[in-house]
Amino acid sequence: MTAMITPVANEARPWLLGDDSEWTLLFAAARDAQLSWAQQTPARRVAILRRLGPILAARMDEICALVVDENGKPEVEAISHEIGACIGCVSHLGSHAVEILAGRRETNTWLPFRLATVTPRAIGAVLIIAPWNMPLVIPFTQAVTALAAGNAVVLKPSEVTPRVGQLVGDLMVEAGLPAGLFTVVQGDGKTGAALVAARPDKVFFTGSVATGRTVMAAAAAHPVPVCLELGGVDAMIVRPDANLEFAVSAATWGALFNGGQVCASVERLLVSRDISDAFTSRLVDRIAQLDPARDLGRITFAGQRRVYDRHLADARARGLTIVCGGAYLSSDKLAPTVIVGEGIEDALVWREESFGPIVALSTFRGDDDAIAKHNASPCGLTASIFSEDAAAADRMATRLDVGSVSINDVAAALYARPELPWGGRGESGFGSSHGREGLLAFTRPHVIDRPTIAGLDFKRPWWFPYDHHQLAAMRELALAMAAGASADRLSRMSKLGRHVLSQLANRPRL
Repeated sequence: MTAMITPVANEARPWLLGDDSEWTLLFAAARDAQLSWAQQTPARRVAILRRLGPILAARMDEICALVVDENGKPEVEAISHEIGACIGCVSHLGSHAVEILAGRRETNTWLPFRLATVTPRAIGAVLIIAPWNMPLVIPFTQAVTALAAGNAVVLKPSEVTPRVGQLVGDLMVEAGLPAGLFTVVQGDGKTGAALVAARPDKVFFTGSVATGRTVMAAAAAHPVPVCLELGGVDAMIVRPDANLEFAVSAATWGALFNGGQVCASVERLLVSRDISDAFTSRLVDRIAQLDPARDLGRITFAGQRRVYDRHLADARARGLTIVCGGAYLSSDKLAPTVIVGEGIEDALVWREESFGPIVALSTFRGDDDAIAKHNASPCGLTASIFSEDAAAADRMATRLDVGSVSINDVAAALYARPELPWGGRGESGFGSSHGREGLLAFTRPHVIDRPTIAGLDFKRPWWFPYDHHQLAAMRELALAMAAGASADRLSRMSKLGRHVLSQLANRPRL
């Protein structure tokens, strides 16, 4: 048995795992609440969600303490990466959601008497399955975006960080969301599978590639659309003209913040062969200056140690050099580890996501070589380029097969930029959160086509019954649309008009 937390009453109600009817009722209740919420104007919905910003600010110390206690990241990261990013998301939605959700008008050159409106409509009841590494910012920002779009949300936080997951529900209660609109369901992977099987209207999953495949396959059986934010083996490329000290500082943080337990952390370093020795030496020195107790997050999920051990054993078996780290400082902290050596690009630490304080370093001879080595990965979430040559960095960025590229900064920080879409390609998943694209990902386009002039109720030229006038008219229409020169197009339009008039004269009505 697991527990479903209903945030409005803040009470736990038992739900029998595997009882399909119970899980279906959960989503039915969410859809009931969603109907009236979706009927509110976007401005009204956003006004309610804006309350979350001051609430987060007022409870900052309390929330920070909870995140640090349950997740294990440093306080600075809990405030900046989690709480601050949540406040930024709320602020961005407050400024831009109404405009994005306003829709647009569309006309057609060939149908001048018709006008269509395209309006983003809410999907319904959305299931969010969240991870343990960013237990507040990921579910919170996805949830408030879904709510702004007019949806109900069922959140299943990670079983590793359930208290932070429940906190998200408590925040929604404090903001005054309508009863039943936001629900937190606590449980493990089996609970997540039961929720997917209950046929939500869309699933937003953040987690490993393996679990993402399972979620997608389960959702496809119904079918239910999915957005997948999966893992990455993200690279930082350091060109020979990079500011070396700046790049080293960026690599140190990019590889080790949150204990390296981030899908967009720097797992691979591609450094120009011209500067690789100097870069490696400075990187090891910079890491040695860190205070593990102050700067490094602990291993949040003990099972991740198995991945570290396997990657380190593989590196040693291949004869690679562990230039620093490679051993545990305690049961919940691995020393920051840098691995180099011939053949590293065949090693597990290069090809697979370690999701920890381990970074693999290889070299390249030129931009084409760096791009080829980067794009050989099946993952494509983010990449970073460090270079003092802005034009060269821009050219390289356009050729990297990833969702986001940051030049002279760590791309992982883009997650805290609420105006930018976040998502990957390949085994890093598909779909977007954040930005205009992320808000629209929680909607479906709704089209209404209407006449611009009343009384135009004559038979359309493409309706039954078909005759030779109609065939000729459709032929001229196709040729007119294909015509490039205006004279040719006018000639075709003239012929089209004659055929249409002949058709209407012969059969004006059905």
